[in-house]
Amino acid sequence: MAPTMMASLISPARVAPRMRARDVRQVVGELVRLATAKAALDCDVVCRAVLERGEASTFGFGRGVAIPHAAILGLDRPIGAFARLKLAQDFGATDNIPADLVFLLLSPEGDDPTHLQALACAARRLRDREVAARLRSAKDGEAIHVVLTSDAWREPDEPEPGHSDTRPANDLTNGAMCTSLEASC
Repeated sequence: MAPTMMASLISPARVAPRMRARDVRQVVGELVRLATAKAALDCDVVCRAVLERGEASTFGFGRGVAIPHAAILGLDRPIGAFARLKLAQDFGATDNIPADLVFLLLSPEGDDPTHLQALACAARRLRDREVAARLRSAKDGEAIHVVLTSDAWREPDEPEPGHSDTRPANDLTNGAMCTSLEASC
């Protein structure tokens, strides 16, 4: 089984940088709509599956992170959607910190190894304190997508030879130089 890459789970179109929601149900519903916009899936069926899964376990991972997830009939690969919430919601984390960073993961039904690998990938990425801080301070959806899917924004240990210290004004990577742009899990 090939390693899961965050870039394979999420696209810029499936990032909500400033979601306003009154409760967990609305967060899940909005994320399901984002995730399934180009998929031939029934939004209501997918939303019910995610919420039912949430009744059986918690989606809160702690430190303001939640990863609602479910296995869905009709998917051929895992897909995700991400929201940074304006008002954090209680996803049942053991540390009792409401989540403001929410990653929805939908995986093919009947493929538990793929689901668990994708879930572990998303959890490792979002539980990284530096990633979470960058997600919370990112200026827009494009910047959030860069933080989720690459390590290009990380500060290098030492400057690489031949790179200038001058950055373009629209540089989303905060000047970090990296040979590999994809974040692996």
